Amino acid sequence: MEAGRKVYELRIEKVAAILEDAMRAYAPHLEVAGALDIHVDPGENLPDVIVDRHAIVDSIVNLLSNAQKYGGSPPKVSLKASAKDNEVTIAVTDNGEGIPRPEHSRIFDKFYRIDDRLSRAKEGSGLGLAIVKHVARAHRARVVVDSEEGKGSTFALVLPAASAE
Repeated sequence: MEAGRKVYELRIEKVAAILEDAMRAYAPHLEVAGALDIHVDPGENLPDVIVDRHAIVDSIVNLLSNAQKYGGSPPKVSLKASAKDNEVTIAVTDNGEGIPRPEHSRIFDKFYRIDDRLSRAKEGSGLGLAIVKHVARAHRARVVVDSEEGKGSTFALVLPAASAE
């Protein structure tokens, strides 16, 4: 990741197709983990994006995995795409406990996990969000979090629209 040697194969892609791939890639997790109420909204008439499809799909799968892992009981997850101001947003929302504001910037650091009973009880290396952030930066995009304790979390990849390139 730090070496900067990953070469991304950027192509013009349809957002709906990316979401379909992400859900297809996430399907085995659904079978293993059990009940998950998931809603997918691919948006309408969204501009294309210029991305390495595999890298973006992996990032979305990572966000879905976190949403399922840290979501409520039973977990409810939303995967939604939208566009505004020459940007396309792919957002994953959960119904979990939320993340305290002071932790928002640190959760993207490698190996960082919020030190509470919930995170320690869940499997994970603490690399997932760092990887998502790295992929976003490589695409001249960003990953943002909107979360409040007791109100769940939304993690969003905000990508430049192909028309803005």
